[in-house]
Amino acid sequence: MMKKLKLEEAIGKPLANDMTRIIPGKVKGAAFKRGHILSAEDIPMLKDMGKAHVYVLDPEKGYIHEDDAAVALSQAYGGEAFERQGPGEGRINLKARFQGLLKINLPLLNTINETGDIICSTLHQHTVCAAGMTVAATRIIPVAMDEVRFNRTLEVVKRDGPLLRLLPFVRKKVGVIVTGEEVFSGRIPDSSRDILSPKITALGGTLTDHAVCPDDAAVIGETIVKMAAGGCEIVITTGGLSVDPDDVTLEGIRKSGAELISYGSPILPGAMFACATLKGMPVLGIPAAIFYFKATVLDIFLPRAMADDPITREDIVALGHGGLCLNCRVCTYPVCPFGKGA
Repeated sequence: MMKKLKLEEAIGKPLANDMTRIIPGKVKGAAFKRGHILSAEDIPMLKDMGKAHVYVLDPEKGYIHEDDAAVALSQAYGGEAFERQGPGEGRINLKARFQGLLKINLPLLNTINETGDIICSTLHQHTVCAAGMTVAATRIIPVAMDEVRFNRTLEVVKRDGPLLRLLPFVRKKVGVIVTGEEVFSGRIPDSSRDILSPKITALGGTLTDHAVCPDDAAVIGETIVKMAAGGCEIVITTGGLSVDPDDVTLEGIRKSGAELISYGSPILPGAMFACATLKGMPVLGIPAAIFYFKATVLDIFLPRAMADDPITREDIVALGHGGLCLNCRVCTYPVCPFGKGA
């Protein structure tokens, strides 16, 4: 597939790979592309790049070139939800075609990266991706790889894949229930719309129903049922989930007939998070921390609920790793480690 030659010996021959030029702080890119016919005029720049030898193309069979390998891998990783950019310098980027929730087959990703010759780098599991966002990149490490070994891995990827999926946000109609006598009585103003509506809208949804309930489990339960019957596809309750004697939101969720998946989470802010389903409709019980912190457990699980991605108790437990918010003076979520451990 290729031969290693001294620069002067390679004049007149096609380069086997892109040659990267780096000028610290200014430039990093391919100074010469694969297939470029090397000339004497190219030698000074290559020497400036620290090169004394280059690989040139050779008709020998039995190897797959880095560019061809990257193309084959990227096509096997995912479907029409992703567009490909490249190859360039042996690498292809995969970009989201639409807004959605990124799902990664983590065991398969580890299998790929354990080969020693093939790598794939991705964003975190459950990243909310905008259209056009780069979600993964892949390449082989050598300029060329034994074709038999490569094809063996490629078959595993096709068999056990897809590696990547992008789930669209399909649950659009969200109902919000504010609980607490202090809000119901008007002693404390209700700020839930101002806080929750932007988060819902950012995921393509709409806050379609809103209610303020007293600390009465029966009323809370009835309101959840009413919102579900009225077309809400997700219901969020806010507050009333602590151990205080007046906090009855969890009991209200149960009285609605919803099946409780989990109460309590190793996520801060969000320790008193409750997750349930009512005839398939997610019910997210969010602690009052939502009124004080920009990023909470809601920001981790609302995208999953809106993408119709089932949330399990195991998912919640796993987020103890990475579930501690640093309470930064300037919040940069989601560009931070909060909620990324699992």
